[in-house]
Amino acid sequence: MKFLRELMNRFRVLGAVCAVLLSAQSASAQDLHRGFAVNRYEPTSAGEWSFWVDHPWYSQTRYFAAGITLNYGHNPLVFGAVGSDGSFTPRLSVIEHQFLGHVDVAGSFLDRVQINGSLPITFLERGVKAGGAEPANGVAVGDPRLGLWVRLFGQPYKSAVSLSLGAQVWIPLRSFGINSGVALSSSDEGVLRVLPKLALGGYAKHILWSFTAGFQYRPAAQIGAGVDLAGSTVGSELQLGAAIGYADFERRFAVGPEAILATQVMGTDATKPFYRDFTSLEVLLAGHYNIGHQVNLGIAGGVGLLRQPGTPDGRVLLRIGYAPMKEEKKPVLDRDHDGILDADDACPDDAGIATGKPNTHGCPDRDRDGVIDRMDICPDVPKGEHPDPDAQRLGCPAGDRDKDGVLDPEDQCIDVPKGDHPDAKRPGCPVGDQDKDGVLDTEDQCVDVPKGDKPDPARLGCPAGDRDKDLVVDPEDACPDKPGAPDPDPKKNGCPGATMITDGQIKIIEPVFFATNKDVILKRSFPVLEAVANSLKGAPSIKKVEVQGHTDDRGKATYNRDLSARRAASVLRFLVEKGIDANRLQSKGYGPDMPIAENKTAKGREKNRRVDFVILDPAQPKDVQVKKASDIVVPESEDQSDGSKGKKHRKDKKGKKGDAVESDSADKGDAEDGDSKKKKKRKSKKDAAEAADGDGGEDKADGKKKKHHRRKKDKSA
Repeated sequence: MKFLRELMNRFRVLGAVCAVLLSAQSASAQDLHRGFAVNRYEPTSAGEWSFWVDHPWYSQTRYFAAGITLNYGHNPLVFGAVGSDGSFTPRLSVIEHQFLGHVDVAGSFLDRVQINGSLPITFLERGVKAGGAEPANGVAVGDPRLGLWVRLFGQPYKSAVSLSLGAQVWIPLRSFGINSGVALSSSDEGVLRVLPKLALGGYAKHILWSFTAGFQYRPAAQIGAGVDLAGSTVGSELQLGAAIGYADFERRFAVGPEAILATQVMGTDATKPFYRDFTSLEVLLAGHYNIGHQVNLGIAGGVGLLRQPGTPDGRVLLRIGYAPMKEEKKPVLDRDHDGILDADDACPDDAGIATGKPNTHGCPDRDRDGVIDRMDICPDVPKGEHPDPDAQRLGCPAGDRDKDGVLDPEDQCIDVPKGDHPDAKRPGCPVGDQDKDGVLDTEDQCVDVPKGDKPDPARLGCPAGDRDKDLVVDPEDACPDKPGAPDPDPKKNGCPGATMITDGQIKIIEPVFFATNKDVILKRSFPVLEAVANSLKGAPSIKKVEVQGHTDDRGKATYNRDLSARRAASVLRFLVEKGIDANRLQSKGYGPDMPIAENKTAKGREKNRRVDFVILDPAQPKDVQVKKASDIVVPESEDQSDGSKGKKHRKDKKGKKGDAVESDSADKGDAEDGDSKKKKKRKSKKDAAEAADGDGGEDKADGKKKKHHRRKKDKSA
């Protein structure tokens, strides 16, 4: 609104000048003509792409147009009171709803002259009768308008700038006796009105613009009686219009705003040009579309920002008309000068080749391989006789990524050259070496098995066999069908001896003997342990061996596990001292947890008291049957000894009484390596000593009761 006030101030100077020049023709209240056409909207010529601001067309655009414009206004005539400060307060809507139709027709000749006409018809008016004014009752015909435009220069719809001069005349129907019975008409006037105007406009870069200026001469008139003159009179006025919009003639549409400013410069002594009560300003937003180069369709809506009689607070316009557009014939062109006309050229701005295909005809093809550049992945390299079949590499030759002379589409090993030994069954691939032993698969008799460190001399690519599974290969095994152990002596290598490798273990022919209840190895076991060391030296393929200590189930399991662990550690230290790498060994005591025989008999317990050498790496098949201690039925006895109270001991094969005489490895060592004095001791004392051994005896914490039990056993022995 601030902008509008500044604009009004600028025009007031012009209004004052006009008022002075025309003051002689100002009318007094008594000279005012009674009644005037309330509707202020005057449509442009039929076929124009504007609603109110003229943008005339001529013969280059069309010869003829006709149609109808529907016009709805809300509150175009309102009576109210004028305050001391000049403010207007509306009170009564004399015409609240007004609906009209304008029948429009226009024609052009000589491409310079346009004539047009418009007839307004009021279909409906609704409001409140006040001050001697009232809405029309029924259909009423307004004053018809005739117009003329002459083009001075430029084409409004083709040139950036054009200028046209025109004039419009309203024929008063009352002068011919029409509507004469209506005393205070709101649809027509009984006097002649004339509006000369200029239209400056053009079209460039999709911008359609227009500016109009005109002066409408109309005798001063008043509608109603006894109302304030400032709110009910009209007179001659200055009219200015401006419109700008986006237009696309190929797609046949335009959209943009329009604005009409009118200010009264003549009428009464109270007339004040560019003052609010004598000025109106309406703004519209309009859109137009031509259907099939034949029918124009337009719609617009707007508001009245400054109002005088006839200016609504809101307006809606709908326009439809027959307005054929001339379709310009485009010249036959060949913009890229490739000999292919633009109409047939898929690439009219780039010189190309003829392909005969609608989507590629006339498009460039630098490498001349028949694939146009915009589709050619390799535009500078011809696809050749062997084009790449990959759709993602259209126009490219088939590649040879590994540079082996076999093109990628046929190469089954696209990233591996075929080499000096190509595979006959797989083009582009070298002969493989599946087991990675250096012997090509075509010659390898064991494709899936590496030949290893000791290949079989009779079978290329195969490892030497080991029939007896003693880790000594058959070509080096002096006894290939009997499990043995490695030996530095070729005549003994792989033959049974003090040790043998079988069932995933290094088996020894006799047990390892320890001092009673201790982890000290007796000398008599040194030879067999030295044989184990020699076996490990002769079998470097054995990378890890676990030395395991085991006991029977007599005595406390915790104590037995500790003793067996210490004994296993002693054996490990012995082997290290004999030159075996400590990293190849580990030890562990299992106590009674892994029996290999029943613990019910002395023979069974003797088997369970043992040292095992289990091969961990490489993994070996293990056929040894191990029973859990929980699965073994143990005789009920306080010290878990062989006998039970009140029962006779059976004789063993040697005639000795009871199982108590059966000793473990430590017991035997103690018995056989003891001095002669100990051998002469009573047998009952020997049995008691065996019962006290760590593999089944009791420690001192067992108490007097257990000692008494042992004394009883001595007597029974």
